[in-house]
Amino acid sequence: MAIIKFTNGLLCDEGHLRAGDLYVDTYTGKIIVPQSQETVDKTIDLMGLILAPGFIDIQINGCFGFNYTDYQSDWSYEQGYDECMKKLLTTGTTSVCPTIVTSTPKNYSKILPKLKHRRETSRTESLGSHCEGPIISTKKKGCHNVNNLKRPRSKKEFYDVYGGKQNLKNIKIITAAPELDGKLDIIPEIVANDVVYAVGHTEAKFETALKAVDQGATMLTHTFNAMPQPHHRDPGPIGLLGLSDSSKAPFYGLISDGIHVDPTYIKLAYDVNKDKLCLVTDATFAMGLPDGDYVWENAVQSKRGAVLKLKGTDTIAGSVATLAYCMRNAMKWCNIPLAEAVKCVTNNPARSVGFENTKGFLKVDHDADLVILDHNGFVQKVYKLGNEVAGSNNHFTPLKSHL
Repeated sequence: MAIIKFTNGLLCDEGHLRAGDLYVDTYTGKIIVPQSQETVDKTIDLMGLILAPGFIDIQINGCFGFNYTDYQSDWSYEQGYDECMKKLLTTGTTSVCPTIVTSTPKNYSKILPKLKHRRETSRTESLGSHCEGPIISTKKKGCHNVNNLKRPRSKKEFYDVYGGKQNLKNIKIITAAPELDGKLDIIPEIVANDVVYAVGHTEAKFETALKAVDQGATMLTHTFNAMPQPHHRDPGPIGLLGLSDSSKAPFYGLISDGIHVDPTYIKLAYDVNKDKLCLVTDATFAMGLPDGDYVWENAVQSKRGAVLKLKGTDTIAGSVATLAYCMRNAMKWCNIPLAEAVKCVTNNPARSVGFENTKGFLKVDHDADLVILDHNGFVQKVYKLGNEVAGSNNHFTPLKSHL
């Protein structure tokens, strides 16, 4: 056991910066109450830098050459998963909801048990998977495989989609389209199993989206993408952001990579309800890889800087941004201080998936998942359960250590 004291810096939490010290017990991996200097085993001088909670990404499809939905064998999946999660940790993202896009019951049965929540000391940990589909709108399916979309007619069929009800314990978020027949009725039971119901890949009108909220839906998936755009007589699901009862308004994911959503919309959404904004990457396997051409799912994809396209076309093939990059974009586009942007990648996502008592805050008894940032929001160091790991402050190149 070792007691670590972080000092001579600024603590960033709940939208504010303040001077102060933070104490960590590396045996429990928890933030602890202040200790006397005699009990401190190691003092870390922050030298004026900023200490913040580790970042939480509730929608990420893969990174560093690995796709969470791709299953070939137990061995290859576990090897690829381990490698990508160790590298992802260095970017400052300490917890994620690994996102499985529309797949088959057989695939869900193989993958979901591997993504159940478990505390991790040396790699980014899963808080439970985000199942994006397959119960989504055909017209708003995006890149999801239309052949795997489902229309379950009963509760049993609904659970069978994900390989059986026993798999709910491995799922943290289900994204579905509430306008599909009978899908509103299943929401209370999903929520009762500690799973977040998110409205997404949907054609729902505002009235239907509001009914979903009344039934227990508490999230919008990648807001503005794969859903109706606001109309002056029917704002659609996006209208939920502006509910007069802000406590009823859902949390909402927003991809701030500069590709998926115009910066003006990022600012507009932030100004409407900043306390429910969860910045997400929606990153693909290509995040963290060098620029180049990659064969993926029988297509050639070209990565150039922040952009991933199908080679020879202008078709966007996904995101390659880190959460730190998305956070810095939000600072710039919303004209907000770093502390407010940090809230959107720590406090808000922790609350959105029910982990606010253990993750995402600089509070006593919370996991000591920490990042040291410079004043521009670049990651300098990362700590997982109090243990130091390498940090990377460059989202476009392969892994680099900046100690």
